[in-house]
Amino acid sequence: MAATFRRKRTVLLNEGDANIKNAKPIGVTIPFNNPSGIFFQSYTNRIQVFSNLKNLLMTAKGERYMLPDFGTELKFILFENITTEEDFLDRIDGTIRDAISTWMPYILIENLEVKLNLSEDGRVDEPDHAIGISLSVKISGTNIYLPIQIFISTTGNLQIEEALYNG
Repeated sequence: MAATFRRKRTVLLNEGDANIKNAKPIGVTIPFNNPSGIFFQSYTNRIQVFSNLKNLLMTAKGERYMLPDFGTELKFILFENITTEEDFLDRIDGTIRDAISTWMPYILIENLEVKLNLSEDGRVDEPDHAIGISLSVKISGTNIYLPIQIFISTTGNLQIEEALYNG
């Protein structure tokens, strides 16, 4: 009786790899609005970490069932009575750092800047954004860097997107 072996599927290392047909997905990404009815899948660590980080930052504490401490207080901080601008910026910085160190300890924060004047961020064409956050992270044990821009509107809406890496 001959033994049969299943062929292992490969995991992609670069987003540009053309051999996606044989690649093994490592997770699902957000948003979950794929028109074909199945989740979008990620094939690289970089894409999956970005999706996980986006999920963490956009979730308000208390919003996740059975995990009330998961997420950040970004949406709550916007509407709190904070007396100084420095306290306000420190609270935003602190909630992001706490969430990442608690829920994603494999991510190292390389840079975190919180700005209130969006003209410095080059987003003059979108005056509805009240706060701009530049976040650069590194996946621990790798050379994978992920620069992220976070914009918070005056109504508390969060917009998170990848930025160009300047390192």
